[in-house]
Amino acid sequence: MMKAQLNKTRLSLLLLSVIYLVGFVSVALGHADQLMQLSAVNLLFVAALLLYNAEKIDRTYAAWFLLVAVSGYLIELAGVSTGVVFGSYAYGSNLGVKLFEVPLMIGVNWAMLVFATAAIVSGLKIKNLMKAAIAASVMVIYDLFLEPVAIRFDFWSWETVAVPLQNYVAWWIIAFVMLTGVFRFVKPLRNSLAIFILSIQLAFFILLILVEGLHH
Repeated sequence: MMKAQLNKTRLSLLLLSVIYLVGFVSVALGHADQLMQLSAVNLLFVAALLLYNAEKIDRTYAAWFLLVAVSGYLIELAGVSTGVVFGSYAYGSNLGVKLFEVPLMIGVNWAMLVFATAAIVSGLKIKNLMKAAIAASVMVIYDLFLEPVAIRFDFWSWETVAVPLQNYVAWWIIAFVMLTGVFRFVKPLRNSLAIFILSIQLAFFILLILVEGLHH
């Protein structure tokens, strides 16, 4: 890793660690509800850190990041409006500004997750379709831990008591299609911060699940 890139990663990891350390302490002290009202700001900051640490951002990279973000938003809009994509659900108030009942940040979150998981598996010596399948599976595992947290803290809510299996199947298929395009057209995808972002976020979700006694 070049020195400039290494310095970027160290600075970003420091910022990421400080932010989530504050989060861990806030949850431990019983202030999770207040903290989660800042989720949209946190998502935007994490996405910015991810882009800052991308090995190379050219027009193709930027175009695909924007394409995934817009597509993610439109798919969620279709999902909320029809209930046929993920199941019947509605967004709450803790993901920031909404357009047509869907938070704008949800598209950014799709792009962040797609490019982070793509970066994590990009170095594997396997075909792009297999990379896409593995990265999509990582995204579904991420969602398994996110769902109980999202429901508890008013990110979104489901019409049914349990999260429908349809949600996870749709997540995998949509992520796989997005990732297939990204692996085909975007190079390089390497990002030294990606693994840290997903690991810290997953650890935070697990802490919330344990502290709040959450389940699906």
